Amino acid sequence: MMKLLKLIPIVILMIGCKKSQNDAFRFPNQSEVTLAMNKKMKSSDLPSVVAIASNKFDKELSFCYGKAVWGENLNVTKDHIYQLHSMTKLLTSVAALQLVEKGQIGLDDDLSSLMPEMTDIPILIKGELSKAKKPITLRHLLTHTSGFGYACCTDSELANFDYSKWNYEDAPRRFESGTQFLYGTSLEWVGKLIEKLSQSTLENYFKENITDPLDMNRTFFNVPDSLQNFIVSRGYRGQDGKQKLTEIKERIPKENVTEFSGDDGLWSSPNDYMKLLRCLLNYGTLNDVVLLKKKTVEEMLKNQINNINMDSKGNYFNPAYCCNLENFTTNSTKWGLAWAIDNDGQSYGRKPGTVFWGGMMNTYFYIDYKSEIASCIFTQHIPFNHKETTSIFDEFSRLIYSKNISK
Repeated sequence: MMKLLKLIPIVILMIGCKKSQNDAFRFPNQSEVTLAMNKKMKSSDLPSVVAIASNKFDKELSFCYGKAVWGENLNVTKDHIYQLHSMTKLLTSVAALQLVEKGQIGLDDDLSSLMPEMTDIPILIKGELSKAKKPITLRHLLTHTSGFGYACCTDSELANFDYSKWNYEDAPRRFESGTQFLYGTSLEWVGKLIEKLSQSTLENYFKENITDPLDMNRTFFNVPDSLQNFIVSRGYRGQDGKQKLTEIKERIPKENVTEFSGDDGLWSSPNDYMKLLRCLLNYGTLNDVVLLKKKTVEEMLKNQINNINMDSKGNYFNPAYCCNLENFTTNSTKWGLAWAIDNDGQSYGRKPGTVFWGGMMNTYFYIDYKSEIASCIFTQHIPFNHKETTSIFDEFSRLIYSKNISK
């Protein structure tokens, strides 16, 4: 009788786990997804695409289409390697928040004494430079409210500024910290902050604290020679972003980088990136590896910019490259501590509160915490936010959500 009584809690636990998995997000059949997506790709000019979706119990559906390298006969897989560009920022944000958890920096600490080379950069308004009055904090950097933009592709005044006698490490800031949103080099500075605090290179910090623990063994700043054959081809669409897709000739980088950008420097595979997304979907833990505490991830999901508007309609961008955010962010979109927050949801079923972002060469991800699902898509072409990838991701998502019972 005593043995039976001891078994009862175990049986109850097993039943509870089974019930939780039965109540989880319901995927369609893999064959159904493959058939529909192959049909969708018939109208696309993209040479290849990889898309993955996973629920919190690691059940996964994926779609791989086309050839990894233009002119060769090797099918693309989930282990092929892509330039992440701005999807690097998620790892940089996680790394910074790890240091916050360790007490090495606070989200709202004034960074003036620690990073004077950053905080001394003047503010540019209507052609006039002035010294900043408000301090920059890590929260400002993580939320793109620091005032830093991209001279190449998010701010016209920065694009037209005369840099011939400019002696600072970055372009001018565009406003006082915490007052507006501008997508730019903030995470470049977070990477430098991480290096100062950890007394390590960003490459080594990522390896020791994120990629090695999660077995992300195809994520690098410099792809090793033994894996360079897995780098996929990349393409562009001319100076107006509307021309025929053309291959970028230099598929494999000629030289290794020695300065590591927390902004856009990483290469990775869809399989690797999904490990990070699944870890964050599970509030910072995957396979007994704890990257972040649950309360930290919960804080990442909250609106950190209050009433600041992220609507990008009419904003400056470079049509050949980036960053046309129209219909990617709206006046209801907010920013957490690592990503944008979709407060409207999507018609195919993605719930309000879903977090998302992407990279310049049309890689995208989202985590829908209410549905307990994460998804990503990988293609490699510019300009950013191009319908050839976004429409495919929408179709993949529509299929993934099609069997899900509304919660």
